[in-house]
Amino acid sequence: MPFLETHNQTHLYYRDWGTGAPVVFVSAWAFSGAMWEYQMLPLSEHGLRCIALDRRGHGRSDDPGYGYDFDTLADDLAALLTQLDLHEVTLVGNSMGCAEIARYLSRHGDSRVARVAFVSTITPYIIQAEENPHGVPQSILDIHSTALHRDRVLYFVDGAIKYFGLGSTWPLPLILSSEMVQWAIRLILECSPKAVIE
Repeated sequence: MPFLETHNQTHLYYRDWGTGAPVVFVSAWAFSGAMWEYQMLPLSEHGLRCIALDRRGHGRSDDPGYGYDFDTLADDLAALLTQLDLHEVTLVGNSMGCAEIARYLSRHGDSRVARVAFVSTITPYIIQAEENPHGVPQSILDIHSTALHRDRVLYFVDGAIKYFGLGSTWPLPLILSSEMVQWAIRLILECSPKAVIE
């Protein structure tokens, strides 16, 4: 299976499908690279090389119990681009993955990157501050952290229902099966609770 070893001996799994111009996908909070299946499959069938890294503590990657900060995660992304000798890369991030890409660019530059796509970004950063008035108040983040410590499974099951809009009274088209939601919950629960909370 495709793994890379980081400078601190953490083994990280990645999916690498197709050939052509490289597109590297960086996942949302609490998701592994498997979340990108529905983007990677058609793009790889249409002449792009699609790569998705399972960040440390997620999916099939090692869970070393440390290194869940943005500097380390950015360095892990740099290790992937270096090991695979990727150039003219399109980096695609979702939510927290956007912040990882931003930190990668600030630490490692853009010499390997052709373009970046941010989907539902949390940049510039998640915590509310004077210079980031639209961020989330620390008190709200503390409530979420407490809920994760108390009952992680319930937290994510309840969150998935809200995230996918299930049970909403707003007239949403039926685009997801209950099996799709269960698959997303399984992906999330494969992630290390320590990595998710940190």
